[in-house]
Amino acid sequence: MFFAGCTLLAIPILIPLNVVNGSNIGGLANMTIGNVRQSWRLWFHLILTIVFCSAAVVLLWREMQEYTRRRHAYLLSEKHAKTPQATTILVTAIPEGLNTEDALYNIFNNFPSGVKKIWLTRHPKNIVELCKERDDIVKKLEMAIYNYIRSAYGKKKGKKEHEEKEPVRPIGRTSIIPCVGKKVDLIDIYSNRLAQLNREISGAQEAGSVSTLNSAFIQFHTQFAAHSAVQTVVHPTTFNMAPMYAEISPLDVVWANMGMHVIFRKARHFLSLGAATALALFWTVPVIFVSSIANIASIVETFSFLAFLQNLPPAALGIIEGVLPPVFLAILMALLPMILTVMATYEGHVRYSSITLSVMSKFFFFLVINVLLVSTLSGGFLKTWNQISKNGFNFFQIINLLSENLPAASTFFITYTLLKAFTGPVLELLQITPLILNFLFTTLLAKSPRQIWDIQGRLISANYGIIFPPQTLMFCIGIVFSTMAPLILPFVTFYFIMFYFVYRHQFLYIYHQPIETGGLAFPKAVKQSFTGIFISEITILGIFLAKQATLNIVPQMVLMIILIAATAFSLSSLNQAFNPLVTFLPVALFSKDLHVDKDGFVTNGNPAKALAQVFVSTIAGAEEGVKSVKNRAQQFVAKITGLQEDKSVMAMDNLSNHKLTRVSDVPTIDSGANHPVSQPSQPQFEMSKQEYYDTVEIDSYNRASSIMKLHGAPYEHSPSYDQHIHPFAGASLDQHIHPLAGANLDQHIHPLAGANLGNHQFSQHLSSPPLHHPYMQPGRSESSLRDRSTSFVSKPASVMDRPVSYMDRPVSFKMSDNALSGRDDQLPEPSHVDAELERMHDRAYCHPAIYNVQTPVWLPLDTRGLVQDVVSKLTSMGIVVATDGAGLNAMTAKASVGDIIYAPGEEERYRLERGE
Repeated sequence: MFFAGCTLLAIPILIPLNVVNGSNIGGLANMTIGNVRQSWRLWFHLILTIVFCSAAVVLLWREMQEYTRRRHAYLLSEKHAKTPQATTILVTAIPEGLNTEDALYNIFNNFPSGVKKIWLTRHPKNIVELCKERDDIVKKLEMAIYNYIRSAYGKKKGKKEHEEKEPVRPIGRTSIIPCVGKKVDLIDIYSNRLAQLNREISGAQEAGSVSTLNSAFIQFHTQFAAHSAVQTVVHPTTFNMAPMYAEISPLDVVWANMGMHVIFRKARHFLSLGAATALALFWTVPVIFVSSIANIASIVETFSFLAFLQNLPPAALGIIEGVLPPVFLAILMALLPMILTVMATYEGHVRYSSITLSVMSKFFFFLVINVLLVSTLSGGFLKTWNQISKNGFNFFQIINLLSENLPAASTFFITYTLLKAFTGPVLELLQITPLILNFLFTTLLAKSPRQIWDIQGRLISANYGIIFPPQTLMFCIGIVFSTMAPLILPFVTFYFIMFYFVYRHQFLYIYHQPIETGGLAFPKAVKQSFTGIFISEITILGIFLAKQATLNIVPQMVLMIILIAATAFSLSSLNQAFNPLVTFLPVALFSKDLHVDKDGFVTNGNPAKALAQVFVSTIAGAEEGVKSVKNRAQQFVAKITGLQEDKSVMAMDNLSNHKLTRVSDVPTIDSGANHPVSQPSQPQFEMSKQEYYDTVEIDSYNRASSIMKLHGAPYEHSPSYDQHIHPFAGASLDQHIHPLAGANLDQHIHPLAGANLGNHQFSQHLSSPPLHHPYMQPGRSESSLRDRSTSFVSKPASVMDRPVSYMDRPVSFKMSDNALSGRDDQLPEPSHVDAELERMHDRAYCHPAIYNVQTPVWLPLDTRGLVQDVVSKLTSMGIVVATDGAGLNAMTAKASVGDIIYAPGEEERYRLERGE
């Protein structure tokens, strides 16, 4: 461990040098560099500063190498390579003329393996607001029905039996303003509004949206093509088709910022940066105000109109001075991450992970300013102000006082480190705030099954933008005071040992990360650690400069300047070396000559093996020459004997057998026998580009015609994208994406459906297809919807229907690579699970409002069957209902949830979070 090694070196060397024959400042300050009076002793501080800073730089380089190896291993792992995130890129700031599938296909299909899919980000118009309102109505309806059901149960006084009552319909006001509006039946008003929203959203989804945003998702066949594309300059003009993002997860997309122009994004970033800087510089103002509450007398002296506070009872005065300041300060510090998150979101980032990294940068800058620098100045510089004022402003005396008193701030950081080392891990393990909120919400507020699930059924996630900066700050504190006040080193070592075991436990058993970025926060933390190294070196140089008035330490100052320059060069080299490796996958990783194991260790090609391959190739070339002469002789003999009458012979001069694409169907005759020795391979005919397009055009026309006949409309295939077909237009129901399509519509889809749930009394699924569903089409019976698997296994993958805008895609999207052979029997037949997974990925990269379906109304089952009556009425209105794992305790009249792994309606997100 780095700080453990620094402790073993600095404590026995520097502390005796600082204490013995020093200036005797007093207290712990005697152990700091400010107590040194002899110049030769500063050589030890200089040497250890060089050793510690150099070791820190080497450590950070090694950590970056290890991180890069692990990141490459993760990105190349089999599990990650199967996800669409691995081969999908996001292109932003697309000009209006190029924002079509044809144009993007022609541009990006030049990369190896070509383009697989393209998603144009479309503007969902008013569907977004309708979907938000529908989600709110579902929650309100759940609560209203829950209150209705629980009103029929109660516990008899003095008995262990429940009492059955007459259920009471919930009556209330729907106005946002309290006590305003007419009282209505909440179940009726919410259910009617929900049915109306289902019809409006379905109609809006069917109508579609022609307008597109200036961004698109492009999926390639290989990771190599995806990572090559994002490293390419695409457009010749500035701020167009840039930036591009690789490894883009559908869960990581900020859809609200997808249409923002790059100029506005840069302007917002500048404004956010200015606001964050002002916040960091002026944050001390509210902190000082909150801290001043602890001294009412000083406040009254400044503000006389608050004199009545001194007349309060001693108990009230004690609460104000002793309890309110830390409470207000805790609230103030809790609001800081929220404020920084709002600033980062305002910048217009298109990924949530980018927002996290932006918060991480701002929070670290804030901590460096307000904890490290402000505390140092207030503890060192401000402490000497009175002495400077009394003795006059003598330049050399001022420098001498600063050199003695600046290290005195180390006492504060020793206390700060001890406090964080003992309280931080304990608070992290106990999770006091989530524990209190869980208890309060579960006991007082959470009542419906969904409310209970949101509190008890979800794991908390780690916000790297908040977790990393305090740890990086502690590294900076340790390296800054490592030679200036070495007594702090054992406490910093203890701090990191404690947090290592705590965070190891938390990330294994407590935290759940819904979005996996491959550790992009780590390289930012490494670069932020250089801040502490620079502050340490500049501080030591300042102390040397201050002591130059009385001591001759010019050589030490020159060496410190060289060290600062070397550190800056190492940081610049680290950025140049690792920035591309962290962001992209190197091309060599896809080479057969470079071996990469599952742990990311790279083995370069063997020179001896390469030389042997050259030798083998030379021998093989000689053998090919002999075979060529032999074949010519065979042809001559065959021509004489008449075995090749009217047969065409393909010349094989200067060709090797494995490079032949077409051979004659005439058997080859061995010179030493009178019969053929082998049968030639079957001729493989290549399809021209025009023939390929014609074949796929006919196939596309036949597929589209059969679909459009259901709507009674003719189909005209046109490459014009001004008449772009909406995702839902002309899609067959049994081939369309929807969680209820093809499933038993009397049962809600759930991963545990059909499994033995341990005879749980609440394991029942109740749902019904909406009457006005965007995927419903005329002429489709319920039986045909349930058995959906036959629609996939009965035809090859080349003609498998897909969502979004596949009907108007370039023809290369509609046939697999095997179509070039012209043989349909070579196409694999996908399984039902593969087809569903592909469709889930397809709609994941579309705006959520386009494929938004109603969240099932989650109700608890009761013993009297009151839920059944409600379910029947709701399903008749086209409202989806679920009772998965939810039940009502007749004794306590409270809901409970169990035997499920995700809430109804969250299957797709659950599968995407698992990396499927």
